[in-house]
Amino acid sequence: MLACRIYSKGFLDVHLTDMPYKNSSYVRKTNRGSWLEENMEKAVEKVQAKEMSIGEASRYYDVPKSTLGRRKLDQNKFAKGSVKHLGRFKTTFDEELEEELVQYVKDMESRFFGLTYLDLRRLAFQLAVRNNVAHQFNENKELAGKKWVRLFMKRHPSLSLRQPEATSYARATGFNRTAVQKFFGLLTEIVDKYKFDGTRIYNCDESGMKTVQQKHGKVIAFKGKKQVGSMVSSERGKNVTVVCCTNACGHYVPPMFIFGRKRMNPVFMDHAPTSAKGFAQDNGWMTMELFKVYLEHFVEFVKPTKERPVCLVLDGHSSHTRSLEALDYAKANGVILLSLPPHTTHKLQPLDVGFFKPLQTFYDRYISTWLRSHPGRTFTEYQVAEAFSEAYGKAATMATAVNAFAKCGVWPLNPDVFSDADYSAAETTDQPQDVQTSTALADSKNKSHTGRSPHMFFCMQPCPQTNF
Repeated sequence: MLACRIYSKGFLDVHLTDMPYKNSSYVRKTNRGSWLEENMEKAVEKVQAKEMSIGEASRYYDVPKSTLGRRKLDQNKFAKGSVKHLGRFKTTFDEELEEELVQYVKDMESRFFGLTYLDLRRLAFQLAVRNNVAHQFNENKELAGKKWVRLFMKRHPSLSLRQPEATSYARATGFNRTAVQKFFGLLTEIVDKYKFDGTRIYNCDESGMKTVQQKHGKVIAFKGKKQVGSMVSSERGKNVTVVCCTNACGHYVPPMFIFGRKRMNPVFMDHAPTSAKGFAQDNGWMTMELFKVYLEHFVEFVKPTKERPVCLVLDGHSSHTRSLEALDYAKANGVILLSLPPHTTHKLQPLDVGFFKPLQTFYDRYISTWLRSHPGRTFTEYQVAEAFSEAYGKAATMATAVNAFAKCGVWPLNPDVFSDADYSAAETTDQPQDVQTSTALADSKNKSHTGRSPHMFFCMQPCPQTNF
């Protein structure tokens, strides 16, 4: 929290002062104070060390002789050392109090309670009043001025105005230190036990590909026009689920398509990526039965064995964790299933972190180009595979996979990849979640096959004898 105490008057650069000129478009008419602070600092050091005279240092470092003389004797009222200060104006808050304000703004943002410009103006007024700091803020509105905010942001380039992303309470609190450390503990244990490298650690996840663009790029339009439109096939469109998978070295497994239909039409897979599979499901979602089919597809291309297993990192959706048939198949074929803690995929799942966004961008771009090239027609499920294939070819690169795994700390294995700021949102609630792990899941037979897994995450390792 910000301290509530009285500070002595401080100083800062006159060019960033809070006091406005009468004319906001004022242009300086002299070159006073145009010297560099770094040069002044060096000149003062040389003169004080008696290595140069004031005149020599002034000429060598290109600083005013009279100013250098005052800085050497510390005769200025406001400007100290090499800091510039022209005129009688100074900032409302001193350097120490303003730094506390900056830290407060950063702390609030890290907890997902970021301040708007209006919040910052209100906070600055309250801070000045509580600390008895002389100010010229608006007493009626109890707000600091807009120019104070602009100059405050200019004085602190580490701050910027950003558009925040909506983050649910569950996701904010789910990404907590306890759950993440437990996940990395399991991953470290697996890597050490089986001597894994990047070629044997995979991540798979589903993503929805709609028949309408999710985001439109900016277009050139008539200046002053109130509304600019972009053509789409329909208002909402249909969704096709695509399962993608890659390892930490950039080896991609051919994707699998799930169309929302009763029966599969082979035409849907025209121009799809090589060796991709397509299936029909009533809602177009991943199910326990289809996950078993995908594991067979995964084993076909990766070719793991019990002697040389691979680790497959995936989220804890019920279709992944409740299918006994799929879990048995994974065990028998050397696939170690490592589930992520809930509400952590936005930071721990490589495909979510570094792959799906560029994939969606290329996919939307293809749809826009297709609609422009086929006037009068709509983009349907029949063109999804072709559009995805084009986007997949551009997004599925080795660099994308390597960077995504590294950013999550999955490979190279780095349990300390996240800073304290990443956990601050969960620590705000002060309610750490209990983490339960299981290496056997022997009791899964008696549990329902719907809903999410009852434990945070699990690690299913291959073994000679199954517990089922």
